[in-house]
Amino acid sequence: MSKKNILFINGIPDDRKMLIQKINKNGLIKWRGKGGANLSYFLKNDLFDQYDIVFDLKGTQELPRQMIHAVFNQISDADTHKNVLKKADSFYKTVSKHVPFFNPPANVMNTTRDNIYRLLQGVDKLHIPKTVKIQPKSPSDIYDTIEKEHFEFPVIFRQAGDHGGISTVKIDDKTEQFYAFPLDGRDYYLTQFVDYADTMGIYTKYRLVVVDGEVYIRHVIFSDSWVIHSKSREYMEKNKKYQSQEAKILKSFDIEIKPKIKDVINQIYQKLKLDYFGIDCYIDKDMNILVFEINANMNVLINNAKDKINIWTKQIDIIKNAVIVMIEKVKT
Repeated sequence: MSKKNILFINGIPDDRKMLIQKINKNGLIKWRGKGGANLSYFLKNDLFDQYDIVFDLKGTQELPRQMIHAVFNQISDADTHKNVLKKADSFYKTVSKHVPFFNPPANVMNTTRDNIYRLLQGVDKLHIPKTVKIQPKSPSDIYDTIEKEHFEFPVIFRQAGDHGGISTVKIDDKTEQFYAFPLDGRDYYLTQFVDYADTMGIYTKYRLVVVDGEVYIRHVIFSDSWVIHSKSREYMEKNKKYQSQEAKILKSFDIEIKPKIKDVINQIYQKLKLDYFGIDCYIDKDMNILVFEINANMNVLINNAKDKINIWTKQIDIIKNAVIVMIEKVKT
């Protein structure tokens, strides 16, 4: 029985900026860009063959000549890849009648922060802080929106398309002047700040991954700062008890947490209609979920730890295998 051929789609960002990593003697360019789910490299296996294409911003484009049995859209940032997602959507409308298509582009387009806020209202035990998109040209535009939309200080302000705490600030009052931000009409988000610290002043962020409707845990990060990203692990290095706490949560997740949040995750899955996506959130003792971010644009299968075998290795393998199984089971 011949193996299936799976086409993985990436795309050029709207600003056309990419990092060139290497150019070989034949002129082949190895590049890296943001806004992609970054899965295909880690999914190499003996069950199916992979073919990759990078959608550019031109009207027409030559496609692989091989017979394709399924397509996986890896373009995942609705803020930075608007144009190429539209192109991918046209491709989807052409081929989805004939082959399975994972993460339809139109559904990815709905994962902007403000759309997630609107789309997932009314789900019991799920809290998504109010979020609006604005195009300010002065600090007064920002404060006018805060008042008009009935936000309460503090409010989070961030540039659309940035991740990892980049260009993010908590506005505590009207004294912020936004000197570090180009207020030229580009997109920004305002999000109602919710203080989720425990009684010791510690913040906790879970990264969950949903594959084919099933939820898995990727990691947990503890910090003394409300904005948590990968560098926040420096706090855990200095406070080893939180490393042990993370390991405990990873080990017990399937028994202690997953059954209690499964219904909420299923509702998110049904509303988003994505085959693969991540959820950054806080889960309290009553299993209420406070959402920070939901999209398919999260680093999940990358393991940057110095030691090859670590507490995340098992979780990464579980998630990777779940994606492979989802793809491999498609009918030809």
